[in-house]
Amino acid sequence: MGEIAAETVSDTWSPALSPDGPAAPNSEPIKRRTPRDYPVNGLLQRSDGLVYYAKDCDMTFEEMVHGVLQGKPFFYKEDKDELPDLEYLVAKIPASHLIFADPLDHGQGDPKPWGAVFRSHVLRLLKGWNNCTALETYLEGNEELQHELGFDGMPDQSTLWRAWNDRLSDVREAVRTAAEVVVEVAREWGIPAPESEFEPDDDDSTREKSTKTLARENARDVWKGAKPIVTDCFELHRADNASIPEAAYWEQHAYLGMRTDAHAHDGAENFAEDSTRDLTPCGDSHRLQTADLGVESVRQMLRETSRTLVARAKSKGKIGREVITSIDITKGKPWRGHIERDDSGNNLERWKLGYKNGDTHYFQWAVIKVVGHDVPIVLDAVPVHRGYAREDIVDDLLEGATDVLPGLDLVMMDREFAHDGVKESCEDHGIAYLNPGKVRSSSDHAYHIGRLDNGDKDFDVVEQERLGDRPSRKAIYLPKREWEREDEDDEEDSGPAVRQEMLDDFEEIGGDTEPLSENRDSNSPFGKLLDDMRDEEKQESEKVEAPIIPFETNYDLVDVDPEDEQEMKHQIGRMMAKYKRRWGIENAFKKLKKFLAATKSPDHRYRYFNFTFACVLYNCWRLVDVLTQLEVNGSVGDEPLVTANLFLTLAKKNYGIPPPE
Repeated sequence: MGEIAAETVSDTWSPALSPDGPAAPNSEPIKRRTPRDYPVNGLLQRSDGLVYYAKDCDMTFEEMVHGVLQGKPFFYKEDKDELPDLEYLVAKIPASHLIFADPLDHGQGDPKPWGAVFRSHVLRLLKGWNNCTALETYLEGNEELQHELGFDGMPDQSTLWRAWNDRLSDVREAVRTAAEVVVEVAREWGIPAPESEFEPDDDDSTREKSTKTLARENARDVWKGAKPIVTDCFELHRADNASIPEAAYWEQHAYLGMRTDAHAHDGAENFAEDSTRDLTPCGDSHRLQTADLGVESVRQMLRETSRTLVARAKSKGKIGREVITSIDITKGKPWRGHIERDDSGNNLERWKLGYKNGDTHYFQWAVIKVVGHDVPIVLDAVPVHRGYAREDIVDDLLEGATDVLPGLDLVMMDREFAHDGVKESCEDHGIAYLNPGKVRSSSDHAYHIGRLDNGDKDFDVVEQERLGDRPSRKAIYLPKREWEREDEDDEEDSGPAVRQEMLDDFEEIGGDTEPLSENRDSNSPFGKLLDDMRDEEKQESEKVEAPIIPFETNYDLVDVDPEDEQEMKHQIGRMMAKYKRRWGIENAFKKLKKFLAATKSPDHRYRYFNFTFACVLYNCWRLVDVLTQLEVNGSVGDEPLVTANLFLTLAKKNYGIPPPE
């Protein structure tokens, strides 16, 4: 998705305090957060005089919509004792965050509300209507829905048509994204929803092959490409006289993963009905056979599939010379069953782990994945158990990943991996690391942050002292605010700012503080900041305004003694641009869970098999997307052309039913 710069949103928006623009009124401006994939910043005035203060945040529009909608069905059911319909979810879409894309002159006439026209076209896509006449007819007979969507009167067909072709032209992809999120949330709550195939229906009509057609063709072929990957790399431990074909197990689990709430028992019965196979496994046999594979065996099978996919990606030139990876831990759905505890109430479970000091427990897995501009393939995954140290997790994942893809250059992690043992594991494998550092009282980081603040300096690279002949380690210090950097691909051109909100995400700790320069006495709020940093659990929702942030790396392209300060800032900017790609693994976790088969099993072996098989399906989706992009555009962009929902919709019709020749 392209940026919507403030000065180019439309001719009807202007800087409110610009010498050439209209003066800002005395009233307070309307504050509006804008998503990071549609960023707008500044104090802007609309043509009708309304003034907005816009500031882009660290979430994408998809994340904004999902965050708003995911809890709505719960509260609706609590109030109404029934689940809402699809229209209710559409009416709650936070379209106002994209209001700066509106090109209409609000000083002339009385245009329909921006949110209303946006939501109405989300509804049109969900209903599968390719024209606005059907939408007009549907709204005409439902005044209550008109009001819920945000209309102040019935829109006619021409108004709806112009909205799609003019007002929404820059955010059509956001409309489709919102529709996909509505379907996703609806399925999570068991609300009837259509298949989510939201591809352009106007722009591609003149192409010889539309994007949708190519995506369908690739999805029909996905089983032909995935079957040998699965059947050659996955193998059950069964007797030679077993009657059910082994491939039926893999087809059935793919079937489960591509359907909502398809548990092994019910899903097996449905698969038996849909499949053309004479014999298919029952639910109990399916769980037993796949769980009996064991963790090490399943992990080896995952690496074999990843190795095959890497080879295919390399044949398409989609694995570059510099390979950047990310390591992180994800969790399944909350475990609602029994937890064994000691007399003091402490959790004794080895595999069901707590999270954020709460009473909810989860099965968890650690993953290493390719991020950046290469094909985003999951290379390896391990189940996390109590007592599994972070350095051992990293060592195991790097051992597996380098077996799949030798020559990894950089691995990026978040603050929970900021341990010396983790760094030593990376060095033992000859791989550079990059992660935010932890700041504690009397630590080197605390000393250097204080030194920089006292010296009115906010950027620095410091070499950390090492005992013996060990590789050089460096600490990068940067302010938690916006700064300008040169583009990493072209050092002569000015690139985009690395935003404050990106750094907010790096600071995953609790508490509030002021910049050091505002208070340097013995009761400095920085002391509280240091205390808060002692919590080693990931604090996803709590952020802190810290003056300077430390990062740690042994990357050899970071120079501790650059020619000048400007070059040092450019180096730091390029490293932060790399670290920004770490969020590829966070986004992958959200998409990957779409492929997880539903289960309530307490067996960690089956849970791990289920997760690794979801990784295989996720990897297949990304490969299909790459092949589709290459055929349609001749190149591969950062955003997927074939969405996960579209892949699921198409692939589940062709994956495992009927059995391939």
